[in-house]
Amino acid sequence: MGLSFHIPRGVRVEKVAPAWRDRKAALARFATTFRLDPATSTVLKAEGHSFVVRVEIEGTPLIVKWRELVGLRDRAKNLLRASRGFRQWRGARRLQRDGIPVAGPIALLTQYGLGDAEAATRPKSLLPPQAWPREWLLLEEAPGKTLLRHLADRDLSVRDEHALARAVGVQVGAMLRANVCNRDHKPSNLIVTFDEGVPIVTLIDTVGIRRRGNPGEMARMLATLLIEPIGVGVSPRGAIAFRVLRDACAAWLEHTLARPLGTAKGDKKALRSLVRSMARRIDQYLRTHGDPTPKINPLDAPR
Repeated sequence: MGLSFHIPRGVRVEKVAPAWRDRKAALARFATTFRLDPATSTVLKAEGHSFVVRVEIEGTPLIVKWRELVGLRDRAKNLLRASRGFRQWRGARRLQRDGIPVAGPIALLTQYGLGDAEAATRPKSLLPPQAWPREWLLLEEAPGKTLLRHLADRDLSVRDEHALARAVGVQVGAMLRANVCNRDHKPSNLIVTFDEGVPIVTLIDTVGIRRRGNPGEMARMLATLLIEPIGVGVSPRGAIAFRVLRDACAAWLEHTLARPLGTAKGDKKALRSLVRSMARRIDQYLRTHGDPTPKINPLDAPR
């Protein structure tokens, strides 16, 4: 993609990361020149009028999410900054301020005045030929595999499984301590990497981030971590699920007590009580959730 110092007509730059401000026009130009090409882009997800694609811009691998604004409701949400793109941007920035690993947002664009010739940007047969305004969200690509893929591949040692479970539990606790929760905290939204044996869990979808942190939200997040694997038949072992639960409860309890947990009987009793209470809430959530089978199996996505 060539550099340009002028924003193309029909493209509005809503947000841009500080490190990319000098390339703002080039990012906007990308929205008007992008074409799906198997040699330069990979479709990771296509659902309705929403798409997720892996591309490379000026030598940097990025994830691009674009959404067709097909009706008045979608366009109004975009104008009011309440659309999925704006919510993901705000959620990611909030977690970044709290030191929680996320896929950093690069730019958020709104594109109007599409021509029929731009129908080539869509995967064939997935959308009607009519062209709609679009919302583009460009994100850093988080290297690694999803937590769901690790569960499916069973490719980790027992030691690494427990270390990863602890990292996931601590992540949940860290979010609640920051007074935020994620209402879509499923394993396919968590990318796992190992740095000298230490697992790092990165959240790649922050649309569901809310300013709320309490035991009820912790139960919802922990239940969501289980629902997707159950739905695709790759449930974690009981010991691993318990490790996530216990470490999330420990992190929450330390926040409540404003001190690290010790080995005293009182601390042990408080932790056991919270774990049991949370396990009951999770069990109730799973029982009332309904069929956990996803409409689109995330394990079918390209790696």
